Amino acid sequence: MPRMKLSLLSVLVIFTACTSTAPSVAAPQAPRVEMTTTAGTLTIRLLPEIAPKTVAQFLKLVEAGVYDSMYFYRVEQRFVAQTATAEDREVPLTDAQRAVIAPIALEAGPLKHQRGIISLAHGDDPDSGETSFSILLADAPHLDGEFTVFGVIVDSEPVLYRIEATYDQRSRDAAGERLQIKRMTVIR
Repeated sequence: MPRMKLSLLSVLVIFTACTSTAPSVAAPQAPRVEMTTTAGTLTIRLLPEIAPKTVAQFLKLVEAGVYDSMYFYRVEQRFVAQTATAEDREVPLTDAQRAVIAPIALEAGPLKHQRGIISLAHGDDPDSGETSFSILLADAPHLDGEFTVFGVIVDSEPVLYRIEATYDQRSRDAAGERLQIKRMTVIR
C-alpha cells in the first residue's frame, strides 16, 4: 500500500475540522508546551498521533525541567533553529534530570519539514535522538522521513521572525546574547 504524505496545511485543516466540534473522548485535546526564550514565547502543539513515543519522552523532559536554560547552538536563516544538547545547558543537569534522558527511536511520519515544524535531532544513528530538537524556519524537504516530526509552532509567528532576524548562525544577537530557552511548561 502506498504511503500517504500529508502537508502541514492538510494536517492543520484536518485538526481544525476535528476540533471545531465539541471535544470527545476519541479526540482528546492535543498537548501543548509553552517555550519561553530570550526572543519571546513560543507555543508548541505536540503531535502524539504522529509520534507518540517522541511526544511522551518530550513531555517527560519538559516536566523534569531538562530544557530550562538550554540554548540554541545554531540559527540558520531560511532553514533551522536547533538546540544544543541538555549536557550543554547553562545550569548543569541534576541526577534526576539525567535519569529521564533516553534515546528515542525514529518515528518517521507523514508530515513534511515545513516552517514551524518541531523535529527531533539525532546523530548518525536515526534512533539516537535524545534532547536536541529543531524548529524549521523554512521548508526542508531533504529532512522528510529522516527525522521525527513531533510538534508544530502555533500562534507564535512574530517570535519565529524575531529569532530568524535577530540571531546569527552562532545563535547570538548583536549584543552577543545567546538565544536561550528560559523555561518550558506543559499547558494543561
